[in-house]
Amino acid sequence: MRLKLTSLVCVPLLVGCAAAIASPPPPLAQHEACEIRATDMPGGMMRLESVVYGAPGDWGNYQVSLARSGPGGTSNVSQGGDYEIGPNGDAVVSVTEVNRGPRDRYSAVMTIDGSSGPHRCEF
Repeated sequence: MRLKLTSLVCVPLLVGCAAAIASPPPPLAQHEACEIRATDMPGGMMRLESVVYGAPGDWGNYQVSLARSGPGGTSNVSQGGDYEIGPNGDAVVSVTEVNRGPRDRYSAVMTIDGSSGPHRCEF
């Protein structure tokens, strides 16, 4: 009897695992979109990655502006250029690492202009 009970418990588990493995990946973005990802790093640092999503081969241009304000004053950094969406449906167009003090405030804005028109994202 234990053999049958064990078999009945394992079958749904195996079917569920097979379904999870066989599930198709999420669809790639059909139109350009953007994101600014922030990651805390050791030593009080922060990494900002500006990413454009879209269909592989799509292209356009981007502009990223980063502003910092804090006890030490303010600073602004801008960068821009062209991008082409890679085979995985994204393009990392900018990576910036900054020292983050306890009272510093950061804001970032990215605008892209691609085949589906202009888009904007903020951090």
